[in-house]
Amino acid sequence: MRSIQALTYEVDEIDVAIEELRAGIDTSLFLKNTCGIVFCGFEPDMEALIDGLNKAFDFPFFGCTGIGILSTSGYSQSSISLLVLTADDVEFSVGMTENITSMDDIGFFADTYRDCRSRLLGDDKLIFTYVPWLNGIMFDEIVSTLDEASGHVPVYGGIASDGWTFDQTYTFTNKGASMTKGVMMVMSGNLNPIFTIEHSTTLTTNLHKVVTKAEGTVVYELDGKPVTDFIKEMGLITDKTSVILDYLGTPFLATQKTKDGDEIDTLRCLGVIDHENKSCGYIGKIEEGSELNMVLISKEDIERSVKTAFDEILFQIENMEKYTYSTIICSSCAARYCLMVADKNAEGRAYEGRLPKNVNVQGVYIYGEFCPAHGKKTGGLYNVLSNETFTILAI
Repeated sequence: MRSIQALTYEVDEIDVAIEELRAGIDTSLFLKNTCGIVFCGFEPDMEALIDGLNKAFDFPFFGCTGIGILSTSGYSQSSISLLVLTADDVEFSVGMTENITSMDDIGFFADTYRDCRSRLLGDDKLIFTYVPWLNGIMFDEIVSTLDEASGHVPVYGGIASDGWTFDQTYTFTNKGASMTKGVMMVMSGNLNPIFTIEHSTTLTTNLHKVVTKAEGTVVYELDGKPVTDFIKEMGLITDKTSVILDYLGTPFLATQKTKDGDEIDTLRCLGVIDHENKSCGYIGKIEEGSELNMVLISKEDIERSVKTAFDEILFQIENMEKYTYSTIICSSCAARYCLMVADKNAEGRAYEGRLPKNVNVQGVYIYGEFCPAHGKKTGGLYNVLSNETFTILAI
């Protein structure tokens, strides 16, 4: 598979942006099957952007908005990045769900997966899916639904972001942009995807508590005591209810058990404190019986750990036999973006000047990351939603 990338910093004059993207894509390099992945800031006129891309290119594409973009050139904020994947031995199938308005609609993801899958000749090897911010939705269930429908095919993607207003998150395909629909690409053929997840936590409270009462994304008790008591013990309690921006530097590490007896670590961002019933609501499900621990993340932790993550993925790429990688896809949490303060290219520097020849990076800062996590006991892959993580997929 081959990848070709174009980037424009023009987000206001869409006609100019499209011309710059078109000039950056050499169509003479296209092979039998071609697809595009587009990440952009939330500033562009989405309708004009989709219309322009459709007129400029004749291949299917999909993507989402983000508060920041990563490309082969590094970090940028107000930009549009187009990565084209093209291959003779890989197939791409793109789709968009119906409107997702409640948990009753989560099955639309399985429907869209089956529709995409039906258009492929070979066995599917990878599922991309991006979703807008959807109030009242447990995003874990999207991952679980696709995991079950596909028979555990790896799921990668996440939740589109904006400037923390949660009202300008878009997903899109050739068919248009939406703030209520998920988008998907299913891939089959000669693929050997590799994944890594970096939590960037180097200092913990070392006060591991067992979740003794929880429901969905809400935790009520740790070790039989109100979860808010634990936060008070850490000296971090607040009178506020909506706290998503207040606890970015102190997420919770949840060690959760899988159905087959393995364990996986996921970070969970604290979003709401209900002082009346002494509970905490997280962006992500936390099962009873899990271990929960408040951890700290700093800019220094982020920069150091992401470099380590790229050390690992680049080592695998360079030492893989009988398979050539062309593309690294990254998803980083918007919370990490905020923690980097003014130095927004801290993660981009992790791969600057280090990429092998003909390998491109396409990345986006989002509100939640879908990526297979490695089991702590077996090393097996489990499709999960994470918060405040940096994920890498190489294909």
